[in-house]
Amino acid sequence: MIIDSHCHIDFPEFDDDREQVLASSDKLGINHIIVPGVTCDAWPRIKACCKQYPMLHPCYGLHPYFIEQHHEDDLTQLEHWLITENPVAVGECGLDYYLKHLDKQLQHFYFHRQLELAQQYDLPVVIHARKSTEDVINIIKQYPGISGMIHSYSGSFEQAIKLIDLGFYLSFGGPITYDNAKRLRKLVTSLPLESILVETDAPDQPIAEWTSKRNEPAAIMSIIDTIAALHDIDTDEVAIQTSENAQQLFELV
Repeated sequence: MIIDSHCHIDFPEFDDDREQVLASSDKLGINHIIVPGVTCDAWPRIKACCKQYPMLHPCYGLHPYFIEQHHEDDLTQLEHWLITENPVAVGECGLDYYLKHLDKQLQHFYFHRQLELAQQYDLPVVIHARKSTEDVINIIKQYPGISGMIHSYSGSFEQAIKLIDLGFYLSFGGPITYDNAKRLRKLVTSLPLESILVETDAPDQPIAEWTSKRNEPAAIMSIIDTIAALHDIDTDEVAIQTSENAQQLFELV
């Protein structure tokens, strides 16, 4: 069993061939895919996809990239969805400091509220942390007992250890397959496999072999191969351990 821990298979880019993409993934042994939400308007689309394809598992959340689209009432709606729709996590939420036009204060407001909901309903969180890892760590510390994953981790080794100690997994995808990603590859090599998840973030963040094409869940195989090579271990060992990690985090059966 292989688990793609972060994939936007609900996005319109897959509307024409979603079934074929998922069938191809299943043949490769990719049996579970975690589908994070980004806006309130997207949640019904995710719900419909996950109902149609049992291998998909929904998360519902408000992504910082779309901060200007969110409304405070979305948080009330989010609580309702968490109660009634049985998601595996809250998210994708977090902080994005890379895009300078995004209101930091507003990002913090929505991030805190979503962590409160995750803590209240005992759900893990899927966190987007771009150029904001230290602030994310300091905020997580305010919510004892909360768990989750940092999607497409890009922080330092020291920050990674802090997050692991807080009970978080670090997820890696397409960027580690590039030969010039030396800092990221060194980081992956230094981390225990028990704290790593694999993801595609499809249709975004394509692997090195697919730079000019749409990313898909099947790319998870290249990501697993890369981690195996970096750790000098068998590919199956990476597939098994990262899947066990995801199963534990998202309580998949």
